Amino acid sequence: MAQIKEHYTPKPMAANTSLKVGVSIAGFLCTATGTLTVTDANGTVLVSAVPVTAGAFTRIPLFFQTGAGGTVSLAGNAAGTLFS
Repeated sequence: MAQIKEHYTPKPMAANTSLKVGVSIAGFLCTATGTLTVTDANGTVLVSAVPVTAGAFTRIPLFFQTGAGGTVSLAGNAAGTLFS
């Protein structure tokens, strides 16, 4: 029986900040409620202001179309750890 192992780099994000990321993201562990938006390197919104709730992990299995990656932005006082 094969096992699947996933490994991601945790990146802490303060409230209302943005973070440039590489070619993929896995999810977001929220510590303060707000919204999360994901845009690609061209500025195209891929995930628009999704509500994130303190104490919850939001799975976002996203692979960007180019090696330029994208940006994850928090608003509404959202904060937590991004896994990419």
